[in-house]
Amino acid sequence: MWQAPDIQDVATEVGQCLTKGDASSAFRVIARFLELYDKADWPTRERMVEPRPDPTGSERYDAMLAGIVEYACATHRVLAPAWVNDPEFFLDEFWFVSGMKSLHADAIVHSPISFKRGGVFLTQGALTYA
Repeated sequence: MWQAPDIQDVATEVGQCLTKGDASSAFRVIARFLELYDKADWPTRERMVEPRPDPTGSERYDAMLAGIVEYACATHRVLAPAWVNDPEFFLDEFWFVSGMKSLHADAIVHSPISFKRGGVFLTQGALTYA
């Protein structure tokens, strides 16, 4: 029987995408996690965010994973797992995911705090799905 991936599964898949040089697929995997979390029941949500993920091979994406878990939990008004506060999930330098300098201001304004505090900045609408 199929079950929604937990954040460790997502970290593994993101790492595989990054090894292939496919950052856009890595981001889609993370966005899909959010969609599945939003649609899951409470016990499934707890299972999805509980494990502390292994490194993806990119500090940036590790920080993004912590941000997405914290964001997903906050959206549903539940406490995020403690591992999201571990130092290795915080960047030393800000990462503007769009890579476009002209969108930095948009990202500073619109990034959820769960991402900002880890040093990850997303533009408005980056976390929306159909």
